[in-house]
Amino acid sequence: VSVCVCVSVCVLRHVYIPKISRTKQTIIIIFQLFEAMGSYISEPNFNKFELKHLENIATRLRERHPDIPLMVFARGAQYANSGLQKAGYDVVTLDTEADRKSQVAALESHKEDAPIGRRVTLQGNFDPKLLQTGTPEIIRRYVKDMLQEMGPQNMIANLGEGLSGKEKPELVKEFVDAIHATSAEMISA
Repeated sequence: VSVCVCVSVCVLRHVYIPKISRTKQTIIIIFQLFEAMGSYISEPNFNKFELKHLENIATRLRERHPDIPLMVFARGAQYANSGLQKAGYDVVTLDTEADRKSQVAALESHKEDAPIGRRVTLQGNFDPKLLQTGTPEIIRRYVKDMLQEMGPQNMIANLGEGLSGKEKPELVKEFVDAIHATSAEMISA
């Protein structure tokens, strides 16, 4: 699997970055890179085979588009987040399996290695299953936990994985409203 993933990243690096860079009419507000197979790669193999390509992509995109933020999601490979911060990504996404407190602590302890001059912005990692089976009270409680563990600033409140289409619209609305209310309350405190 490592070889296949590295090949796909190599194709991205050699084909799509130059093509995106030549496109004059495209307005790009953020580059988001998904490494969807991270859970199938061992940490040593990820670090040996994959991380160098993700570093190269960040470097090449930053050279060509220095003002466009870079976001990366290494699903199932949360152990790689400090290396991705060091590689120069602005935003690192946490999946639902990530321990938020330990991720924040690890990234904070390595922020001096980050080329962006600070700890990366974190995105995630609310469990979307709660939007199917939860209650408004449960949504508010888990949103508060997420914001307390990750901080209400330098953070993009989002899900730790995609939607399935089975979510209850009223719980999705509760999630959005709880993010706004709880973060405003925490910031003003």
